[in-house]
Amino acid sequence: MNEELNELIAAYEDERKELTKCLNECLEDFDYLGAHKFQKGIAMANHQLLILNSIKDPSYPEKTELENMIRYYDRLKTLRPLISGYADEQIAKTKVRLNIVSNQKITPFYDGQEFDDAIFDLAYGKILSFVFHLKKSSNLYLKFKCNKNNLIISITPDEQIGNEMFFPKDKKRLLKSLGFKRNKTKEYFQLKFSLTSFKDAQPVKTIVSRVIYDVFYRNELDTETTLVIQSNF
Repeated sequence: MNEELNELIAAYEDERKELTKCLNECLEDFDYLGAHKFQKGIAMANHQLLILNSIKDPSYPEKTELENMIRYYDRLKTLRPLISGYADEQIAKTKVRLNIVSNQKITPFYDGQEFDDAIFDLAYGKILSFVFHLKKSSNLYLKFKCNKNNLIISITPDEQIGNEMFFPKDKKRLLKSLGFKRNKTKEYFQLKFSLTSFKDAQPVKTIVSRVIYDVFYRNELDTETTLVIQSNF
């Protein structure tokens, strides 16, 4: 998976460089309409890079934020020399936190052996279903079960999601782009994954990672997720 991620990240970085070059050319020619279009393209590329880098490294968003804070205080020292002492203190504190985060090795829960085992046990009929809780306070979860030769991944029914979990149209569009559809009664979104040639849990984990980072964003969810298995016994 890392090799594929690195290839995607490199492709989006190349695209961003090309878009930035086109943006600068438009600005030189005073073509502000064209510049606006390329600026939107750069924003989209940045969003995809954030998602992909977060999948690769769950601490990426926090590290990026800390690096941006250091750059901000560096600029502040130049603009307002009188508060350079305060800026230096903030830079030092931020660098300590950045060093801690950079040295932490965080493995996403869904990339662990327990999650792999649950998927295989479900695919081979050893368990009935399992629930992957994303945000317990909002009752937001992914439920995994099998029906005939399909693995079905469903999201909490709309009416059961807590009020604090905002679930607007843009998130629903993102779910549809990943292959999720409304069930027959229109109560919740679900995705059917064929188990005809099932050998590897990685495609399933890729779907889960896209839901976490692309649809709901990592910072909206619990830092520690839980997995509940419904046994056949």
